[in-house]
Amino acid sequence: MRIPYLGPLRLSTTCLFIGSGIALAQPIAPTDVKDVSKPAAPSPAGAFSASSKGKPEVKRDEVLDMPAATGPSRRFHEVLDELMIEFGYDLKLGQVNGIKNLAIRKAEVNEALPAAYRKYLKMLITERIQMNTDVHLINCITCENKYSKITDGKLIVTSPTTNAALLKSSAEQLGIEYFMDVMLVYHPTQMVLAFEIFKSDTNELVWSRAYNSETIRSRYQRLAVDYKQVEKSRNSNEYVPEYRILAGAGMAYLPNLGSSGNKAMIAAEARATERFNKRHSEFGFSFTYLKTMASLEKLPVTPPATSTTPVPFQNAFLLNVLYGHYFLGSVEDYDEMRQGFHIGAGALVAGLYFAGTVRLGWDFFFGRRWAITVSGIDVLPSSMLVNAQSVSIKGGFGGEALVSFAF
Repeated sequence: MRIPYLGPLRLSTTCLFIGSGIALAQPIAPTDVKDVSKPAAPSPAGAFSASSKGKPEVKRDEVLDMPAATGPSRRFHEVLDELMIEFGYDLKLGQVNGIKNLAIRKAEVNEALPAAYRKYLKMLITERIQMNTDVHLINCITCENKYSKITDGKLIVTSPTTNAALLKSSAEQLGIEYFMDVMLVYHPTQMVLAFEIFKSDTNELVWSRAYNSETIRSRYQRLAVDYKQVEKSRNSNEYVPEYRILAGAGMAYLPNLGSSGNKAMIAAEARATERFNKRHSEFGFSFTYLKTMASLEKLPVTPPATSTTPVPFQNAFLLNVLYGHYFLGSVEDYDEMRQGFHIGAGALVAGLYFAGTVRLGWDFFFGRRWAITVSGIDVLPSSMLVNAQSVSIKGGFGGEALVSFAF
């Protein structure tokens, strides 16, 4: 994966802030750096440049649309959004539980990005924290102020970010218990987003994490997680539904018409549902074809005792509307067996026989494709015409067990 090139840059190193130390990444390869000695083309409308004098100009269209030299190209905001998504899901998993009264002390970007991105980065982090946690965020205005004084004829400029005493004093005044430092590092081939959280009174580090655009997907592959679960749709602003389609076969035992020897059946079922509620719930229908074992063995059908006794059916259809709920975490891990239940209501149809049904079942999902379903089915009392006479049909309780394949 390559992130689109940002424009004419000449950087020897990229600095990554982590706590009180600084780590230097590898120098940028010469093939990734354009020759800035040549005259630059005129800037198009909407271009913007870094605030520091002498820094190369960074154009908006280059940030978003410039293709990489090799490999598929992705836009800057797409890669940044992926890092934010993974950060948000870590927050959902309780990575920062127990942290209260948090303030973002510092949000930094490397020289490849304009200084204006610092404020933008801070706003994105604030949004993710508020969406995924109950942490109280405090805006530390004094953390961004600078103080100057003249000592021995020298002008000394300090701020809470460089003065521990001022930082502690600001935290006490505003009731801040924890500080967060954020650093975004851009490189033409990757992007890194790093976090640190430490106590305001003791400077004790309580949480740190770095998200690398090159390792996000591989991390979810190791966890047997489909990355689409945590990736936002970028092709459209409209909601894109997600479906689960199952096709299975197994055994069923259901009430039949007038004969106890025709209750054992084979079942073939198709099931289609739409997933919602963050993949925890489903709604749809199931269609089941039933064939009695007696008909497969070609056993003779017992003739009716009277003209009003119905003949047992050999083939039937079961149609149900289903609602299911599944016990998943924030993401669905395919390395684990997942479970859930479903309820349904529908009808059992066999020729002129039509009876209502109520269904309650339990689902076991193994890997990504396979599932086992065990269901109890209650066939309600009904009636049917036999030789032009209406005959009451008793209902009964039955069930089915299926092995299904998910498409």
